[in-house]
Amino acid sequence: MDDAAIIGAGPVGLALAIELAQSGHAVRVFEQRSEPVAHSRAIGLHPPAQEVLARLGVGPAVQRSGVQIRGGLGISRGRSIASMDFSTIGGRYPYVLSLPQQDTEQLLRERLEQLAPGSLMMDCAFEQVLGQSEQAVEFAAGGVVHRARWLAGADGVRSAVRRDLGVGFAGREHRDRYLMGDFPETTGLAHTAALFLHQQGIVESFPLPAARRRWVVRIEQTQVDDSPGMLAEAILDRTGYLLDAEACTMTSNFGTATRMVPSMVHGRVVLLGDAAHQISPIGGQGLSLGLADAQAVAHLIAARAPMGALDDRRLGAARSAARRAQVNMLLGRALPRWAVPLRDSAMSRLASSAWLQGKVARDFTMTGPGQRSVPVA
Repeated sequence: MDDAAIIGAGPVGLALAIELAQSGHAVRVFEQRSEPVAHSRAIGLHPPAQEVLARLGVGPAVQRSGVQIRGGLGISRGRSIASMDFSTIGGRYPYVLSLPQQDTEQLLRERLEQLAPGSLMMDCAFEQVLGQSEQAVEFAAGGVVHRARWLAGADGVRSAVRRDLGVGFAGREHRDRYLMGDFPETTGLAHTAALFLHQQGIVESFPLPAARRRWVVRIEQTQVDDSPGMLAEAILDRTGYLLDAEACTMTSNFGTATRMVPSMVHGRVVLLGDAAHQISPIGGQGLSLGLADAQAVAHLIAARAPMGALDDRRLGAARSAARRAQVNMLLGRALPRWAVPLRDSAMSRLASSAWLQGKVARDFTMTGPGQRSVPVA
């Protein structure tokens, strides 16, 4: 019998499996896909996430593969109105690391195979929980019945584990919608994130490895054209940067929502990552939040400690992240023309405060009080 069976081979599920395997626990990961997804998706690894990845044994490879985002600029009407310098946060990782999710997953899969060969079961979809006792949970996956001491649902926003348990996912959709894409780097902004605060809505821009850059544009709910050409046109209109639509390697049109389970723990079944909490991708906190969940869950399983504290700590962190994401979305919404100078003036005054700059930098990098999981060696 496995110590832990994990549903979902994204970064969160793989991180949980590796953490447990490193402490000598028997693990298996069940993934419904037959092949990894070739899509850049989430790119932001905040300092707490980098600490988790270092603990998992992939830290040096992650650092070699990623690009450091060392600060940010707020730009409106062609001029800088605010800036952030992440070096002020201190610590081992005074930056956000940009690395496409597919690359993070690849490094984690390779690490898991080193520790527990054959433990990743691809093309093996979760079906249902068959029963639980005080010591184990029985479930079906891939047409076979399995038993484990713990079952972890790390299978995303549309979690089959959560649905099978009948666990609620309360919350709401937001009116904010975005179109993002990855293009060749043409800005000269190097290691800087840029937020273009345009009257029609924000444009965000982040460096990627291999001389590429991620662009995210707020769009109207009714907009149906999500082509690279339309995205490049919106970026040119709002920022002045001309991008090559034919060189775009990915586009994604996405909405935003905030939803959360009432509890992450249901007998011998634990929900974590997006299966437990959905927050807006704006601000890029979701992946780091999920990796911290994995570390916390692994710590409790390895220590044979009660899971009771998990909800207060991890759902509390998710609620804080959701509030930060909602503030980010609010700042990026369209404004009437008369309000833009007032907004810019207010932001410039606030940005002149060293204390506030430091607080915003800590919030953006998820290094403020209470935002880490458990101590990392």
